[in-house]
Amino acid sequence: MQVLKGLYEDYSINGMTIQTILNSNTFLKTYLFLKGSQWWNKEKINQYQMQQLKKLLNHSYENVPYYRNVFNKLKLKPEDFHTIKDIQKLPFLTKDIIKKNIKGLMAKNYPDYKFELSYSGGTTGITSYFYIEKGVWLANLMAYSSILMDWIGVNNFQKAVQIEGREDFSWSYQQFGRILVISSFHMSDENLLIFINKIKKLKPKYIFTYPSAITILGNFIKKRKIDHFKKLKAIICYGETMHDWQYKFLKDVFKCKVQSQYGLREQAAFGGTCEVTNNYHIFPEYGIVELIDKNGKTVTKESEMGEIVGTGFLTYIFPFIRYRTGDVGIFTKERCSCGRAHPILKNIEGRVQDFIVSKKGHLAPLTSVYHLIAFTSKNLKECQLYQEKKGEIIINIVKDKNYTKNDTDNILYNFKKRAGNDFDFKVKFVDSIPRTSRGKFRFLIQKLPVDLIKF
Repeated sequence: MQVLKGLYEDYSINGMTIQTILNSNTFLKTYLFLKGSQWWNKEKINQYQMQQLKKLLNHSYENVPYYRNVFNKLKLKPEDFHTIKDIQKLPFLTKDIIKKNIKGLMAKNYPDYKFELSYSGGTTGITSYFYIEKGVWLANLMAYSSILMDWIGVNNFQKAVQIEGREDFSWSYQQFGRILVISSFHMSDENLLIFINKIKKLKPKYIFTYPSAITILGNFIKKRKIDHFKKLKAIICYGETMHDWQYKFLKDVFKCKVQSQYGLREQAAFGGTCEVTNNYHIFPEYGIVELIDKNGKTVTKESEMGEIVGTGFLTYIFPFIRYRTGDVGIFTKERCSCGRAHPILKNIEGRVQDFIVSKKGHLAPLTSVYHLIAFTSKNLKECQLYQEKKGEIIINIVKDKNYTKNDTDNILYNFKKRAGNDFDFKVKFVDSIPRTSRGKFRFLIQKLPVDLIKF
């Protein structure tokens, strides 16, 4: 699962605001549309999704070579799709298929300057490169995120704190002091006291953070019986799964609303929790989401787990149709008491947070390094972190054919730069990365006892 780590990681709140202003027409059009569409009934939602699916399939058939070939091999035409379920006539799109067909997935009717190379990886352990529409993708993301923020009574123009993985500083002010950015890699007890004082002085309306990072802060506040931030209205979590216990803990400590957002850089699915429950609303305007079991069949039983498969309506430049995300959601037929008719997932399990333990025993959230490998080297198939000693991380790597010593040097340099002197890193080459009993990849194998909170 990449919410929104994959989505937000290259942009601070400051950077996202600037990019949104530069693409204000796209942002406003999408935002105003969502203000009304969030209250559609199920019939209207189905009608809209079918219209958008037909448009996407027509576009993909006419302008995207990969999909033209898929349609031809299956002897299908866009007009053969009459219901949303008919999308199951098409095969799944995987990271491996994207890697082999990246040029064929680029829409021919877009000019070169519109294409922005992007990537995802993280919890899947497999780096996937693809293209997004420059500027437009972020404006759309901000519109959807702004609607979620509306639900909990905050907005992008209020004072805020952002906790993110930064190696270049412990804390920094942005937007003329309106935004306080805190590094999740510098959350020692000494620094936490400094951060708390700065947060109290700023009086933010919301905190934008990884669940693991804000949990560290909350646990510190609770243990030392520090007063909560009285002006704080909401905590917005991204990048990791937020569990029910964590949701309750954060509400108890910070005395405010708590929200979790979910999305992918590939723009195949987007959702978030509302003002009423901790279940995930999946936005039907964003695309079609399926849940499949290990055999690729649709999940239909209450509380059954399945892999999230997304078809994005905003990805015409590089269509993602029936994209296997690698994330796991929990199915439910229930509808939310907030009154919105969105499809609901009880939880999303694909981004369960992990912590790495420093030499001094401090916990650091793993999310900050999910995309470090992708940034550093393209010449590996998979990687996995392993820890059994404090401050020592082993990076298990499955090499690609073009991998060289230079890749190893770059990886070690960037990990050391990101984590500082609190960790030592070693590279170990392996033939393959084992999966869990559910066939799921684990980015970190943590052998140390990580017991953050006891109730």
